Amino acid sequence: MNHYEILGVDRAADADVIDAAYGVMIRRCHPDEFGGSNEDAEDYAARLEDAYAVLGDPDRRRAYDAALQPAAPASAPVSSPPVPVSAPSPSDENVRGLRRGGILALAGVTVLSLCGAAFYMKQQAVPVAAASIAPPIGDPAPVAPQPSPALAAETTTPAPCRGVDCRILTPSGWAGIEAGATVEAAMQASDLIIRDNGQYTDVDDGICLGFEVVGGPPSIVMLVEEGKISTVEAYSGNGAPVFTTDRGVSLGDPESAVHAAYTNLKEEPDIYSDAPDKKLIHYERGGQRGIKFSIQGGEVTGISVGTRSIEYTEGCL
Repeated sequence: MNHYEILGVDRAADADVIDAAYGVMIRRCHPDEFGGSNEDAEDYAARLEDAYAVLGDPDRRRAYDAALQPAAPASAPVSSPPVPVSAPSPSDENVRGLRRGGILALAGVTVLSLCGAAFYMKQQAVPVAAASIAPPIGDPAPVAPQPSPALAAETTTPAPCRGVDCRILTPSGWAGIEAGATVEAAMQASDLIIRDNGQYTDVDDGICLGFEVVGGPPSIVMLVEEGKISTVEAYSGNGAPVFTTDRGVSLGDPESAVHAAYTNLKEEPDIYSDAPDKKLIHYERGGQRGIKFSIQGGEVTGISVGTRSIEYTEGCL
């Protein structure tokens, strides 16, 4: 499978479509939602992240496209082993619809992720003596996302972690507000109202803005760059709710808890205080989504999640 097939988009897909498809599918690989083993979930998630790392970068995508063989003509006969799950890849218009409708729902129909489809095939596929086209050794059988009638009520975040009472942060975002989503799509996906809080509006003529959740905790804020959510940040403070990452590290925890839960941490100095205060940064495989921990006095005082903008030191700088 090539990177386009892994993400379920065609080779003419624009950047927004690729972002939306990745956002939908990677969340379905989360251990809380994936029906298989953690090893299977991590394997399929790694394939998605590797594909997105290439297709989400314009320069790397151009190089990849140049090396990729031309797509076979639509009329060319192709034979393959029968599989229990099969459907055409979602069109660009469908994925755009996912984005407009909150990325996660399209007219009451949801998208079955690559993770779930591949796991289902692994469990149900019957032996086939020979096939004219076989995937490379080590790759999961090619499966495109398929509509599922149960998807209308599902979300990419478990029900206990939606709304203003959500206290779980992941590398992708918070409470259904996904990094990379437009403001409108984030509101539709999360059922929350977010608005400009008046910060950073003079930076680059308003290209980078600070946002807040109406009726939500004042200790959680977002950065919006060129109309898209790039970072969600939560801070500790008097009376502030305690936010926790999906690996169990909470505001107020000792620095050692971060090192116990995350490996390959990148350390940066805190420009506003002296050592040993610092920033600890972890990126998911593919390097497109991550978490930054602000460490002051040996404790976690802030957690930032989202795109590589988590490395900003002040606002959008």
